[in-house]
Amino acid sequence: MRLREKKEIRRYRRFNGYDYTRGAALFITIVTNPRRRLFGEIVDARLRRTALGLAVESRLAEMAQMPGVCLFNFVVMPDHVHLQLHLRAGLQDPLVVLGRAIGAFKSLCAKDFHELTGESGPLWQQGYHDWICVSEKMIAAVNRYIDYNPLKFELRYNQPEFLAIREPIAAWRLPSEEFWRGIGAVDLLDGDAPFLALRISRRLSSRQIAEAVSHIRRRVGDYVFVGGWISPGEKAVRDMLLAEPRGRIVQILPSAMPHDYRVGSMWLEAVRDRRAAIIARGNSEVEFSRAACLEVNEVAAELAAQALPSGQGLALPSERGLAAACGKAVYWLPEGPRLVS
Repeated sequence: MRLREKKEIRRYRRFNGYDYTRGAALFITIVTNPRRRLFGEIVDARLRRTALGLAVESRLAEMAQMPGVCLFNFVVMPDHVHLQLHLRAGLQDPLVVLGRAIGAFKSLCAKDFHELTGESGPLWQQGYHDWICVSEKMIAAVNRYIDYNPLKFELRYNQPEFLAIREPIAAWRLPSEEFWRGIGAVDLLDGDAPFLALRISRRLSSRQIAEAVSHIRRRVGDYVFVGGWISPGEKAVRDMLLAEPRGRIVQILPSAMPHDYRVGSMWLEAVRDRRAAIIARGNSEVEFSRAACLEVNEVAAELAAQALPSGQGLALPSERGLAAACGKAVYWLPEGPRLVS
């Protein structure tokens, strides 16, 4: 009895207390042994599959037909596989169903491996890594991670210059006496495109945020947008800018950028296309607080207000509304956008 109790504790160690009979969305990673790149190579952010890589994808299609599980998304990488898998609600022993599905997939892939290569050793590392997705936000993040994983691999291993930290950054918009480091298209800070610093109040409703995004979308090609992208409205604009092929964006971190800083998946495509940069000032870590966020907004406004090196400044267009803030800063309130002097 004691041995059985100990085994059950080990089995439930990650999500002890969660009722899996309710169903569960899971992010699962299965890795080759010992991280051998057997399934192909990443070329232009896509997997150029080997025969074994094609077989693995075929086995995943078979997993999608297994009872009790639903495969929502997956990606086969050179040395691992990511899955977004859902356990159906109402299963009598859902973790047994999960174990059988993963076990069958791994066994069939190992069989393909032995037949295709003539090797007799193990294909996979023992077990698998699994995380439960506790919210729709986490499910969306996992989907992004899976979708952008080949591009992330491409930039990290094949084109590392895109994700390399550049320090110190020398640009006419940045004060020469300050130390800045950044990742991505930091040359945006040294160009002549007008900057628009954007701050959006947390008091905006969902409808008002959608209206702000729609308004800003019409001006995407005219500015480089800069800010901390912290409030819900700012994040909505950020996501739109990153998805728009013409969107240019600079994010200012409220604290120093550590040397092991990792760029989030949603930024990768824009970084590769040289239209996004993430920058941070100084070497000191700052506690995340309202004061730190306000300072980021002030810095963004200062960057946007800088005059061109010629001293002529940035000409303001005659058009009313957001476009009137060219080279300035906008604070978007529930009653509408306000130009910050």
